[in-house]
Amino acid sequence: MLKVKLGLFLLVVALFFSGCGPSKTDVLEKLVSKKENQLKMQIFSASKDWDFEVNKVHNSEPTLLKYIQQVTIHSENDKLQWLKILGLDEKSPVILIFDTEKMVFHTNDPEKLREFAKSLDK
Repeated sequence: MLKVKLGLFLLVVALFFSGCGPSKTDVLEKLVSKKENQLKMQIFSASKDWDFEVNKVHNSEPTLLKYIQQVTIHSENDKLQWLKILGLDEKSPVILIFDTEKMVFHTNDPEKLREFAKSLDK
């Protein structure tokens, strides 16, 4: 009987701790754009040089400037778990772009933003 109680207790503890992290809905709520017809760019990076490269591409593309009104840089390692929750590799640097509901683009190459910009005006 003691083994059964101990087993149940361990199961409850395991379920409790597995449910403590943020859900995909929680993460998306923090990352998506709050404005219709506007996109939000999320950058996960600890490199100022890489962030500069992304910024340079973003500022050189009028279409990106038109649609992406907010950019957030996440440099904290604990935010990398958000990538896993979204089904991506937990590695940075990475660029994610969201509309008001979902991720619409992601890349590890700042130059790929130019290709994404071309798709926005179609």
